[in-house]
Amino acid sequence: MADQFAQYVADLRQSLIDERILDGQFLELERYVANTPGRLEEICAVYFRHAVKFTDLMVPRLQGPPYNSLSIDWILDRYRGKTSIFGATRVTHQIDCMRKNVKDGNFESCKIAFEHIKWESEVLQLKVENYLKVKNQGPPIEIEDQPDYGDMNSDSE
Repeated sequence: MADQFAQYVADLRQSLIDERILDGQFLELERYVANTPGRLEEICAVYFRHAVKFTDLMVPRLQGPPYNSLSIDWILDRYRGKTSIFGATRVTHQIDCMRKNVKDGNFESCKIAFEHIKWESEVLQLKVENYLKVKNQGPPIEIEDQPDYGDMNSDSE
């Protein structure tokens, strides 16, 4: 029974990778804090609070014109660092799209990309919270050494 549960959790984790919700960075984080119960949940909660703060900071900056490209890009850069460290692949991709739009001065496309960031952040939070809830229903599970990260260099979405 424990082996079946461990396999179920491993499959759930792998689906997050396959769907490009998360990448190997999250798995490294998970492995790093594996011996500290509750630590991964704490890190996730902090990350999701940063997502709310990002939204709160960005909304007024997209109310222009005028738009402050430097301010928008600075906020995107800081949030991108957090998403990259967390392993939030699709959120990071959308941030990159928004940064390109800022660089090009296309603020209407920026607003659309911002909506995509918010959507991907909501999906991420829902799926990660579900994964952690399931994972925490059973005994501690060892994280495999070489998960299949898929083609992490692919730009396809």
